Amino acid sequence: MRAFVEHLREVPNPQRRRGRPDAPPLGVVNPRTGKQAPGRQYAARTINHQLSVLFGFYDHACAAGFGPLVNPVPAQRGRDGGRVLAHHNPMEDFVVHRRATYRQKQPKPTWRAIPDQAAEQLFGVLRCHRDRALISFWLSSGVRAAELLGLRHGDLDVGAHTITVVSKGSRAREEVPASVDSFAWLALYLAEDRPPLVEGGPLWWTRTQPPRPLTYHAARAALQRANAVLGTNWTLHDLRHTAAQRMLADPAFTLVDVQTILRHASVTTTQIYTQPRLEDLIEKVLEHYARPPAPAPTLDPGYDASAVHELLGIRR
Repeated sequence: MRAFVEHLREVPNPQRRRGRPDAPPLGVVNPRTGKQAPGRQYAARTINHQLSVLFGFYDHACAAGFGPLVNPVPAQRGRDGGRVLAHHNPMEDFVVHRRATYRQKQPKPTWRAIPDQAAEQLFGVLRCHRDRALISFWLSSGVRAAELLGLRHGDLDVGAHTITVVSKGSRAREEVPASVDSFAWLALYLAEDRPPLVEGGPLWWTRTQPPRPLTYHAARAALQRANAVLGTNWTLHDLRHTAAQRMLADPAFTLVDVQTILRHASVTTTQIYTQPRLEDLIEKVLEHYARPPAPAPTLDPGYDASAVHELLGIRR
């Protein structure tokens, strides 16, 4: 297991070699968005995800009796069902390990929303009503990219302005509100492209002939074409961040309201969007130093200065 983790930390990620020929260099920060492009190696989050998958596989194999006697992947803290440090030698000092062995240190979770002006520019370079409807739904409802692409005929309630998506993880069908503009763009897409209307069939289709159901990679390619025009590197998940940021900026929404709409299992995940962004802090600091200093307090011209000084015991 140690050799496997060392291998993932050193070898380049083969997915990074499948980019566009005009794609920016790996690991470079985009000057317009401030986002860093993925690096050549596997990210720490990816390595930890691989360890979690292997731990679940070997845990099932050990329980079924056809695997190793001991799970080769060290368990996360407290996942063994027992008390933390239950078998600690009382003669030795306690050392609390925040991460299990071989687990990588992940950077603090951050979020990045698309500014309103950049969102308008992105919307303006889209080529068809289908892409405009998709972007509008992502920005207004905050659903995940795969959840929206999985919509089928019958999953929309135009009168209630809601869509029914299959939530990630729980796989439950849940209703999510969307804006009126999203359904207007959807109507234009259906009237312009005239995709196949199959009962219970996919809602989103490619524009090629013959049309095929729109996949995640095809939708991402449409966004990458818009990024190439603008010189940006926005992602589909940034649209979900933008929707969350816009909702939290509205005083009519509470944190629990946004958690319910985004369908987060824990409110702690939603609290990530309450953290101030670096660009917002920079703007506030610049505004602070650009503000002229407050004038020093002075006496009203109607008062006798010498009398006031004598009253307050101030020596000039």
